[in-house]
Amino acid sequence: MSEEKKKYFVYIGSWEHDRSGKELGIHSFQFSETGAELRDSVSPDVCVGAMYMDSRRDILYCVDETENFPGGAGGRILAYQVDKKTGSLKKISEVPAFGTRTSFVTADTTGQYLLVTNHGGKRTVIRSERSENGEYGIRLEYDETNIVLYALDENGAIGKALDVCRHSGCGTENPDLQAHPHCVRQSPLGNLFCVCDKGADALYFYSIDYDKNTLVPCGNTPHQMPAKCAPRYCVFHPEKKFLYMNYEGQNRISVFQYEMDGSVQEIQTIDVLQENMEFPFKGGKRVVQSSDICIHPNGELLYNITRGLNRIDSYRIDREKGTLTHEQTLDLPVKQGGMDTIRGFALSSDAKYLLVGVLTEDRVFVLDVDENGRVRVSGRCEGWDLYHPAALVCY
Repeated sequence: MSEEKKKYFVYIGSWEHDRSGKELGIHSFQFSETGAELRDSVSPDVCVGAMYMDSRRDILYCVDETENFPGGAGGRILAYQVDKKTGSLKKISEVPAFGTRTSFVTADTTGQYLLVTNHGGKRTVIRSERSENGEYGIRLEYDETNIVLYALDENGAIGKALDVCRHSGCGTENPDLQAHPHCVRQSPLGNLFCVCDKGADALYFYSIDYDKNTLVPCGNTPHQMPAKCAPRYCVFHPEKKFLYMNYEGQNRISVFQYEMDGSVQEIQTIDVLQENMEFPFKGGKRVVQSSDICIHPNGELLYNITRGLNRIDSYRIDREKGTLTHEQTLDLPVKQGGMDTIRGFALSSDAKYLLVGVLTEDRVFVLDVDENGRVRVSGRCEGWDLYHPAALVCY
């Protein structure tokens, strides 16, 4: 098969908290330069918040970002075997997430463990309590927010939960009043995991104790960030000890240099937006936020989505210093504004395409990526028929 006719399997998860009577779930497409063909749709009751592909075992992991799945409490984690010939999915395991609004999933590089973050909602439970002197007071309780470590069997099926690390507290001025771990990623250089906690305005670092099957906090955890910044997603450089992070509360990207013991030092923070820009508003509030971030496999370019403005910015990475220089801004032709327009994106494994889900328009943009990493809208495959595409994997 020539490179020009190379085909990919693309998995797109539909996301909608209130579900609105719509079928959600995971949709698999076979995609090439000539178009996209829907091959399969599974688990229509799953609100897909995030997915992860284990390419060694052809297993797709998915989180159900719900507060109460049917017949249970909190979210779920599901695993699907990928058919190499057709791209279709077969569910092989399902476990409870031990939390609500489950936000991220990844496997460790050894394939022995799965790690999951539970973001939690914003609802509270009020309980009365009486002090020793007989006076009544109010005690607020929140859903537990945490990082969960699961066992994986040799085939990639999800086993029992081995460890749960609870996050508590919040940033000094954070209005959410509780922790919100949103993302967990592993350094490609070894046994180190970074967790972005939006509610705590902090980065947490963990390693896995492979003898005890536990998560171990390490480094200067928590690494406190500015108030109300809400760290959203992070990504590690594939070869160097650099970590990149965007924020939900600030339109910035930060660059850190880290060590494998979890110690970290911020070396650069840049503004994503230009001065004197006009911003969309909703309910009197500006709705411009970084949504997703990824790095080119060659380690030379970083891509960041800004929802509300519906744009993708790319940055050239200095391979020695790790610092960023703005390379390109691409404005996507999205009609509607607001925070839930473009939400997630994915690079193909060969970095020839960047696929972007447009939540409000039920379609996917296909961007061509040239040999220098610059992107452009191709005009193809923009009418993929699916509801609220949010999480994407291009395999």
